[in-house]
Amino acid sequence: MKWLAALSLIVAVLLVLIWMQLGQPASAAVPDPRPAAAPQTVVQADESFKEAVAKVQAAKVEEAANDGKIDSSSDEFQTKFDDVIPHATLANAAKCYTGGLNRVHRNQKTKLTYRNRIKDGVVTVYDVKIVDDETTIKDKALNDCFVREVAKTTWTDPELPDWDQPDELIIRPERGMSENG
Repeated sequence: MKWLAALSLIVAVLLVLIWMQLGQPASAAVPDPRPAAAPQTVVQADESFKEAVAKVQAAKVEEAANDGKIDSSSDEFQTKFDDVIPHATLANAAKCYTGGLNRVHRNQKTKLTYRNRIKDGVVTVYDVKIVDDETTIKDKALNDCFVREVAKTTWTDPELPDWDQPDELIIRPERGMSENG
């Protein structure tokens, strides 16, 4: 019991000391032993701030020059283009596969490369080619149809910026035309 009373007294003393430390003014704090920063550091920070402001202003000017078009690196571009293009190209390619007597094995695929172009809000697919060394479907008529139908992919969205970039598509007819499966 004596130990419990002694321990309680020690805890109470520590709490009083902490409370007294919290009540002291900030001037009683220990000074920083590091030397004061040179004014040159402030100038460097000011220069990097000016560079950041210049970048933001350049982005605003570019946005204004795009006449209300969305930025190709934005989430909105991802939603309006990057999420749509694989589905649109696969939907067109699906017109070619009838199954039945022309059925392919579930693991067979055709890999296509192509370019996407957006000009004045019109999305087109062009320069569609089969990647022979990664294509396991050897039905020439089916592959030619895939190329022809994917090249027909187009839609219009006036908010999309002018843009051109390569892309690829893997078609697996027996896995629901999935590019991933």
